[in-house]
Amino acid sequence: MSNEITVRDYLDVLIRRWYVVVAMPLLAMLSAALVTFALKPMYEATATLALAPTTVSISLANQLPPYYLMVGDARRLPTAYTPTYYVALLKGADVVNAAKPQAAVTIAPDGNDRSLIHLTARGDDPKQVADTANAYAQAGAARIQQLVQPTGAEATAARKRMDDAQDALIAFARNNGFSYDPTAPDVPSNLSRAKILEFQQLLRERDIAESVYLDFARDYERTMILANTAYVPTIIPAAAPTAPIAPKLAQNVLIGAAFGVLIGLLGAFSLEFIARK
Repeated sequence: MSNEITVRDYLDVLIRRWYVVVAMPLLAMLSAALVTFALKPMYEATATLALAPTTVSISLANQLPPYYLMVGDARRLPTAYTPTYYVALLKGADVVNAAKPQAAVTIAPDGNDRSLIHLTARGDDPKQVADTANAYAQAGAARIQQLVQPTGAEATAARKRMDDAQDALIAFARNNGFSYDPTAPDVPSNLSRAKILEFQQLLRERDIAESVYLDFARDYERTMILANTAYVPTIIPAAAPTAPIAPKLAQNVLIGAAFGVLIGLLGAFSLEFIARK
């Protein structure tokens, strides 16, 4: 008598134990459905910060109606600042304290555009996650704008240098017995040749200091205007989600069915083995 097992033998086992093969997937699907209904629905909302990019066109397909953000080439993203730098900045305690998030928030740069930072809130309340993402985006935008604000330290130092040069001229005039008029700094004729050269040198130093100060002052004003206009991050707000991202009934039922079929097959062959023993 041959002990060789054929495919027909396996099929016979499955036919005899059909109730196990059928029951286990059904039970697994039912269990997956019950667990899915028992779990709280989870919602997700994402707000986006556009960090003064050169040009960007973003389709917001998850919002109604579909919005598009177009940014002109006057905006520039500082090359010294990487997306990792901005993500670390947005995770700082000052931003968290200002945002006061009511749900868990994840921050990640866009994989295709280095000027975009996505702030995603996740929780069981759709309105709360949208409000959290938007509040965090606003706090983050304010922190970034604060970062790009110029300090004016260079202009202040240049102004002090100019004032010092002016004071040196006034002191020179006082020590040499003549009146110095900043609006008409004429060289007195009663001074010696050496004193005239010294006075002219002081005038040149004052003029250079004034020119440097004006350059720094113009640059400061220009940077201040850009910081409050072109460098302001653009917030793409998150809309309240209308459908949960988890749990997913269909996906969970299919997974349960797959595991149920596997358990049913193993159960059928196990029962057959025990019966033969």
